[in-house]
Amino acid sequence: MPSISPRGASLPASPIRKLAGAADRARAAGRPGFQLNIGQPDVASPPEFWDAVRGYQSG
Repeated sequence: MPSISPRGASLPASPIRKLAGAADRARAAGRPGFQLNIGQPDVASPPEFWDAVRGYQSG
């Protein structure tokens, strides 16, 4: 496997990827959750998600 260049290794970690570790720890502790930070853009979001967004926006 190729090694990472010094320039590439000096880049900061993605904040989104940092959340994945927190989600893994929560799951390991038995807490349920949904990872909405890393998605699949070709898969439609479920209607319940958009209902919750509209509810949040309307106060």
